[in-house]
Amino acid sequence: MPFGGFPPANMKFKTNLSALTGNEILRDVARLVSGTLGGRLIVLAALPLVTRLYSPADFALLAVYLGLVSMISIVACLRFDIAIPVATDEEDAVHLLVLALSFAGGIAALGFFVVLVFPKGVTRLLGQPGLEPWLWLAPIGIFMAAAYSALQFWTTRARRFGSIAVTRVTQAAAGVGTMLALGWAGIAPLGLLLGNMLNIGAGSLRLALDTLRHDRIAMTRFRRQDLPRTFRTYHRYPLYSTSEALANIAGLQVPVLFIAAHAGAEAGFLLLAQQIMTAPMTLLGSSISQVYTSRAPEEMQAGRLAEFTATILRRLMQIGIAPLILVGLAAPYVFPLIFGAEWTRAGEIVALMVPWIILQFLASPVSMVMFVAEQQRTMLLVTLSGAILRIGAVVLATAMGGDHIIAALVSSSALYYGGCLVVFSKVAGIRFKGKFLGLMLALPTILIAYSLFLLFQYL
Repeated sequence: MPFGGFPPANMKFKTNLSALTGNEILRDVARLVSGTLGGRLIVLAALPLVTRLYSPADFALLAVYLGLVSMISIVACLRFDIAIPVATDEEDAVHLLVLALSFAGGIAALGFFVVLVFPKGVTRLLGQPGLEPWLWLAPIGIFMAAAYSALQFWTTRARRFGSIAVTRVTQAAAGVGTMLALGWAGIAPLGLLLGNMLNIGAGSLRLALDTLRHDRIAMTRFRRQDLPRTFRTYHRYPLYSTSEALANIAGLQVPVLFIAAHAGAEAGFLLLAQQIMTAPMTLLGSSISQVYTSRAPEEMQAGRLAEFTATILRRLMQIGIAPLILVGLAAPYVFPLIFGAEWTRAGEIVALMVPWIILQFLASPVSMVMFVAEQQRTMLLVTLSGAILRIGAVVLATAMGGDHIIAALVSSSALYYGGCLVVFSKVAGIRFKGKFLGLMLALPTILIAYSLFLLFQYL
């Protein structure tokens, strides 16, 4: 899903980043941020044109397509992809990469069979008959996204963050170019769907070539007979993490599918709001997450995981909270000017999403602590609870008339990510004292004050 965003001042941005933990991490984060920033700027520059070439109904269809692709692609590798950077040795990592790509290919092939043989059944299940002509894009998107994830984790293990940064720019350029070209030609919604497919996974080919060029010797360690051993060694990932990942993505995407089926274009407004508000996670949060993932095992072995995680969280709070609140306050007034009058509702949704996005911005980058600490079962319970909470809230709101369906999703998501933040901090061994305790107490105060302001603003 394309997101956009950029820091207000480059010098201040780098100064904040340098405080994370040191110059080496600054270099790694800066490489990823530079590529992500370039990609997001491309998307941001194009969004005002895209929203005029495609209707809210087209975006609602895109929301359903992305929900379908996201829910399947995140588990297509059976989560062997996320085991790659934390594998005990390089030989295991090679076999994990092969397992991940093999399962991704198999699931995509199965998807092709389903959409070709049962297209009407799939669209009836999704409640979107207009998606039927474009269902063939879904298996391709699933494989591209899953392959990109596996290859990105391999590249993260090798700490070639520059290669990942380049793919983020090329993916954005390919996706935006496709959306604009087909949109101007009047080929909707295909242009929107195809462009987003490229934006999600077009970098997989670049990373594959990069891996073959740099890791040819490592790949010679592959032995087909070792695949069953590797599967058994890392069986916790498909056993626990697959269910956890599916529950996590279902908790976000099933409500969107539900909203699309019962509230029509409201799903399109929600999608645009998410594209804007999740920009900090794409720009900074995901970059820090990849660096955190590559270094957390070493920090844990050295007994510094709690300090390392607390430092990351403190800096994320200092960097992210104020800009997100400002965006939320301005969005209802700015969106109609930038994206067109028909997108005013998306700006209102942005204002409502601020507490949710702040908590997600803090929790997501350090979520891999659960896998570093071998807490897959706990992570599964957390995400299952979150999925039940969010899906249940949306279903209940729909049963009560549907007037507050977006508010139900937003509030339940904020509660979920707040709980995640507490759990991740405890697993990392963080002690709530001193400056960190002050920040953790200030966070709910700020979010409650903001929510009360919105309540009085819209009553």
